[in-house]
Amino acid sequence: MENKPSEYSKAEILGVYEVNPPRGAFVVLLEGEDWNGYVLPIMIGMPEASAIQAALEGYIAERPMTHDLIMSMLGALGVTIEKVTIDALINNVFTATIVLNESGKSIYVDARPSDSIALALRANAPIFVARRLIKNAIPKDAVELD
Repeated sequence: MENKPSEYSKAEILGVYEVNPPRGAFVVLLEGEDWNGYVLPIMIGMPEASAIQAALEGYIAERPMTHDLIMSMLGALGVTIEKVTIDALINNVFTATIVLNESGKSIYVDARPSDSIALALRANAPIFVARRLIKNAIPKDAVELD
């Protein structure tokens, strides 16, 4: 299913933060380039938070971690990540799509936002968020970023 560019905003990852309480819960904050001071929080687990943080820091493990392995497999198959989209919020769960490119053909893969973000960061692929999700965003200045 092709996404219409006008229905999406390009977004950057502001960071990954632990939520208190409960301990062990994390949130990734996305900031759209045209959201006027708002950020979209997406709750994620500890392993996903670690994978995203590692990519943000450019950390490379001695042995490939899961998302690194996926990137290696895609590369070996001649497939690239074109972009990632955060598409909807259904039953309090965000949905995402990884758009792959194989020889000029787009392939759409349903995925969790956390995995999509972790892969997009490793591939230097853009992340887009559906404009309809801006209603779930919160003011950036209301977030304590420690």
